[in-house]
Amino acid sequence: MSFERYFNLEIPDAVSEGIYTVGDAATWFSQQLGVAGQRQSAVRATVAEQLLSELPPGSAEATPLRQVLPDAPALKTYRYALRERHSLILPPLSRLQAAPVSPSLWERLTGQTLPRVPHWYTQTVAELIDWTVAFNYEKLLVPPLASQYEVEQAVIGLTSDQSGVPVEEIQRQSSFTNDLGMD
Repeated sequence: MSFERYFNLEIPDAVSEGIYTVGDAATWFSQQLGVAGQRQSAVRATVAEQLLSELPPGSAEATPLRQVLPDAPALKTYRYALRERHSLILPPLSRLQAAPVSPSLWERLTGQTLPRVPHWYTQTVAELIDWTVAFNYEKLLVPPLASQYEVEQAVIGLTSDQSGVPVEEIQRQSSFTNDLGMD
């Protein structure tokens, strides 16, 4: 129902029964809004410009986050700058679990556990841009939406709000029932 309210479209029962994933919902809404296949987004371009302007010179979308946000103080400073200068709120990245890692040889030999790296730390600035757009969807993605990308990010943001799952953990292929615990 949140999708219907946000997009101001009613999903027929026959269609809703076939929507299993976040991508299914985004595709259906994109088709209904006439933006299917349109990937360019002025909103994303603006957010990318704002996020990159607060990173070290030479940073690009392909830059790994571990290079530009190497520790908690750097993340805190970056979060503050984005909020104060651009009114953007970063998703609370610290909520993410550490990426699953099999025990290293060191850990097996010594019994000592090495510190785990947070999942977001292994991603790129491009993912951070997308997470930020989805996390701020209510402010940034005001209907009518201009591209399928914007519809996807709005669906991810709405799904996060309804499920409690962080936007960073929601993918197009995420199943509402199996992965996100929603009915």
